[in-house]
Amino acid sequence: MKVNPTEFDWTPSTANTDGTPLAMGEITGYEIGIRPASGIPGSYPLSVPIADPAATKEALTAAYAAGLAVLKDGDYQSAIRTVGPVDSAFTAESDASAFSIVTPLPVPQAPTGFTLA
Repeated sequence: MKVNPTEFDWTPSTANTDGTPLAMGEITGYEIGIRPASGIPGSYPLSVPIADPAATKEALTAAYAAGLAVLKDGDYQSAIRTVGPVDSAFTAESDASAFSIVTPLPVPQAPTGFTLA
C-alpha cells in the first residue's frame, strides 16, 4: 500500500461499454473518488473533479494532491471515472488504488552551543 501518494496513473477510455468508439465531447473530464478503507465499497464521500479531459498527467496529479491534502491520517481506497454527458462507472477498487495518509512527526532542531564544561 502506498503511503502519502503523490502520483497516479490510468489508461484513458477509448470506447463505450457497447464497444463503439468514443465520440468527440463524450469525455469532458475525470473524477477521482476517495473513501476511508473502512467505508462502504464504491461510495466516495470525497471526490476530486478534473474538468479538462486533455489535461497533462502533471496537472491531474496536482489536482489529486490537493484533494489528498484534506484527508486525516488513515487508510483509503480510490477509483476514477470518466465524466461527460453520461458518466462512466468508477474503476474497480484494488490494492493498487489503496493508500495511507501518514503525517510525519516534526523533527526537532539540534541543540546549539555545545561545548565541554
